[in-house]
Amino acid sequence: MASSRAVSTVPLWRHILDGADLPPTGVPRHPRRVSRTLTSDEIAAQLPDLTDWAGDTVALRRSVEFADFPTAITAVDRVAEVAEEMSHHPDIDIRWRTVTFALSTHSAGGVTQLDVELAHRIDAIAASLDS
Repeated sequence: MASSRAVSTVPLWRHILDGADLPPTGVPRHPRRVSRTLTSDEIAAQLPDLTDWAGDTVALRRSVEFADFPTAITAVDRVAEVAEEMSHHPDIDIRWRTVTFALSTHSAGGVTQLDVELAHRIDAIAASLDS
């Protein structure tokens, strides 16, 4: 039985490239104010409170080895939920059971207090999964 639904002949990538799914011009994607970047000294002062994080004014980074691949994916899923809540999204690299997080506020051009807050929340998630 043939479907009566119209099928688009325009490739999906074309819809993405033409911005059809983006908000209209002038509508802010993130209504919050951009934070100022932290200095090297401010970052260095906060790193001791973060578990296994390293960083500079460009980014904060941490790799976490979880018990197995499903636990690593669970961690990424939980971080994604927090990131959505904060409207602040980390760079995430998954290699089997090791997950590397890189935090930087791209709109500010470096590390902000928002990145430090997200690092603390990632620490809590990792600890809750007994990594």
